[in-house]
Amino acid sequence: MGASTTASGKKFQTRKQRRLVFYILMFALPLLQFAIFYLYVNFNSFIIAFQERTKDFEIVATGDNFAEAFKYFFSAKGGRMLWNSLQLLLCQLLIATPLGLLFSYYIAKGKKGAGFFRVMLYLPQVLSMVVLAALFQVIVNEVYPILAKDWFSAENAGPLLSSSTNSVSVKFYTALVFTLWFSFGANVLIYTGAMSGIDQSIVESASLDGVTTFQEFWYIYVPIIFPTITTFLLTSIAGIFNNQMSLHLFFGNDGNVPVFAYYFYRMAAKNTYASQDIYADSGYMTLGELAALGLIATAILVPVTLLVKKALEKYGPRVD
Repeated sequence: MGASTTASGKKFQTRKQRRLVFYILMFALPLLQFAIFYLYVNFNSFIIAFQERTKDFEIVATGDNFAEAFKYFFSAKGGRMLWNSLQLLLCQLLIATPLGLLFSYYIAKGKKGAGFFRVMLYLPQVLSMVVLAALFQVIVNEVYPILAKDWFSAENAGPLLSSSTNSVSVKFYTALVFTLWFSFGANVLIYTGAMSGIDQSIVESASLDGVTTFQEFWYIYVPIIFPTITTFLLTSIAGIFNNQMSLHLFFGNDGNVPVFAYYFYRMAAKNTYASQDIYADSGYMTLGELAALGLIATAILVPVTLLVKKALEKYGPRVD
C-alpha cells in the first residue's frame, strides 16, 4: 500500500514537472521577444537620446539632442507632420469609428447581406499588407487615371501615388484612404464580436418597450461595448506618432510625405553611426536626436492618453 502511494506521488510529481516544462517552453519565446524587441530596444533608445558621437567617434554624454529635437518638433516641418498625424487621428475617430460601429450593428443584427459584408470586410485581414498595398497602387496609379479621363473628362488626371507627378498633399490623402480602408475591417470584426456577446433578453425587453432601431443602437449596444470602443480610441491616440500609413510600402526610403513615423523610419534608415558634426549641415537628424524626438513625443502622448482615458471613463455612456 505504501509503495503504491509512493508511486502515485512520484507520478503526480512527474506530471506536474512536465506541465511546468510545457508552460516554460510556451512562454519562453514570447517573453524573449518582448525582452529583446521591446524592453531592450526602448531602453537602448533612451540611452542613445543622451549620447553624442564626436569627430573621433567617441561616445559622450550630452543634452544637446533634446535641444535639436525640440527645435525640429516646433519647426514648420514638424508642425506639418503633427498636423498630418492629427488629421489621421481625426479621420479614425470621426469617420472610421462611427462607420465601423454602424456596420457592426448591421452585421450583428443579421440584416440582409450581413454574411457577405462580414466575409468582404475580413478578406483584407487575410491578405498580406504588402499585397494589398501593391493592389492599391495599381488601382490609384493605373486604373484611376483611365477612369478619370473616360468618366469625368479629367485630362490632367495622373497616378495618385506617383512620387513625381503629384503634390505631397495628394499622396498623403491617398495613403490616408488606404490606411482607413485597411483598418476598417479589423474594427468591424472586433465590434461585431463584442456585439454578438450582448444578452439578447435585454434587446428583446427593449423591443417590447417600443424602442426604435436608433435607440436600441445608441442606448443598448454602444454602452455595453463601450469598453471595446475605449480601447480602440486610446490605441489610436497612443499610436498617433507610430502610424506611418504604409508609406514605406509605397515609396520606400525616398518618399517626402511628412508623417512622424515615416520620418523616423527614413532618418534611421539613412543614418549611420557617424559623428554629430558630419550630420550638422546634411539635413539629417542623428540617431541621438531621433531618439530624443521620440522621447518628446512619448512625453506628450502619455498624459494626453491618460486624460482621455479618465474622461471616457467618467463621461462615457454607462450600462446602468
